[in-house]
Amino acid sequence: MKLKGIALFFMTFASLLSQGGYISIAYEFDLKSKQKGYQVSIGAALPFIGESGNGPFVFPGIVFGQRYSSVNNKSYSYTDYQIVTMTQGIWFGGGYGSGKMDGKKHKRRKHFIGWLPGGYVNESTQTANSDWQKGTFKGYHFGLAFPLIGNHFQP
Repeated sequence: MKLKGIALFFMTFASLLSQGGYISIAYEFDLKSKQKGYQVSIGAALPFIGESGNGPFVFPGIVFGQRYSSVNNKSYSYTDYQIVTMTQGIWFGGGYGSGKMDGKKHKRRKHFIGWLPGGYVNESTQTANSDWQKGTFKGYHFGLAFPLIGNHFQP
């Protein structure tokens, strides 16, 4: 079921990518909880928002990531759907997805803000008893985005 959803998302995404978008790889770390990890994301520009070539731009996208906590010596992977808005190098947005730790799925949500390669991420995780644990990751983001030039997104 999840594979079909991802396949459908990418088929829809392929037509959107003709408008332009980005592929990004990032390193994220939280000094307080001693978590660190990486993520790869891809986003497509929505052609009906902003001026072609000038912005602001809105990118719906998908993220795949891996985190490691040195405190409890555990790692987990996650997949999020997110919306990123960008104008003049400033980016912000939010996302919702799921993570897998110790063989159990956890829902996650996040919001973020940044400028060029650096930013801040705040995430919350839903526990097994349906309570949201706020601020399970409050960390820094350092990433490199590679533009996909298209009809609308022309940085």
